[in-house]
Amino acid sequence: MPEHISLELGEKESLLRRGLYRALADATVGESGTGRLKVLDVGCGRGELLALLNDRGYEAVGVDVEPACVEAASAYGRCLQGTVEDLPGLFDPGTFDVVVCSHVLEHQDAPAEALRRMAVLRAKRYVFAVPNLLRGIRMTRALAGSRTPDHPAHLYGWGRAEFGALLAHCGYAVTSEYPDRVTINPMSGRLGSLFSGILEPLEVRWLPRFFPLLSSSIIVGCRFLGAQSDFTQGASS
Repeated sequence: MPEHISLELGEKESLLRRGLYRALADATVGESGTGRLKVLDVGCGRGELLALLNDRGYEAVGVDVEPACVEAASAYGRCLQGTVEDLPGLFDPGTFDVVVCSHVLEHQDAPAEALRRMAVLRAKRYVFAVPNLLRGIRMTRALAGSRTPDHPAHLYGWGRAEFGALLAHCGYAVTSEYPDRVTINPMSGRLGSLFSGILEPLEVRWLPRFFPLLSSSIIVGCRFLGAQSDFTQGASS
């Protein structure tokens, strides 16, 4: 839950995130059926996912480190201030059916420890999303000779295989994957926002269907298989 990021999305970034939140909402429901799920959104930002889930009839709660994000997200549902490290103290194990953590792990000093702390919540299902190092926009930039970083606050990056290895190391088994938007528009500013709007049908509906490995995010549904005792000590230290 990095500081000063969730509230600073530009027009183009906000537009691109719509595909992410739709994919996250689908991943959250997953194979769970139509029951009323209790969902925790870790690093909920401005509350876009909370709004989608609560509109669909689920009970979604958010946590974020930034007070401004907590205030904004509270318009869509219950939201608490806290970090990943605070989770075991904020909620009892088994409180939530699904725990969602989107675009948070890449900012953590120790992403494996963050995954272990979330495991202590003992949710039936977990949904994790991180930026995809092999996404289409990175390839477009590379072809143009650009070395521009995605974001200077990203401490880690993964491809699908590497992220899967991290999850397995921490006791999670990936059960499903969900592509979001395959972004190919390298332009920024007002012109970039204009073209992102024009390209939305292509980038959201068609390219993910044929090129899911190039989606902007790696989004996976998981079950935690590790023994709870394996992680209790690390999360409480």
